[in-house]
Amino acid sequence: MKSMITKGRAALGLAVLAAFLAAPLTGCQVTRNGQTLPSQHYLDDDIQYHPSGTEFQYQQEVDYMNKVNAEKAAAAAQYGGQY
Repeated sequence: MKSMITKGRAALGLAVLAAFLAAPLTGCQVTRNGQTLPSQHYLDDDIQYHPSGTEFQYQQEVDYMNKVNAEKAAAAAQYGGQY
């Protein structure tokens, strides 16, 4: 019974040691002395290019609302009052 507990503790200790030794190989972003440092693999990452678009992102919605308001104004002018 005692040797079984000792083997379990040894296996657990070995697993913790393996995880501790493998951690630097994962390439995670870290914070050291108040600086956020990139992973060691940042030079291998793909470069993603996102072309710049219009500054106002809701132009289609504004155009639609202007179209609806123009249709309402045309209908109100046709019927001689507010629609």
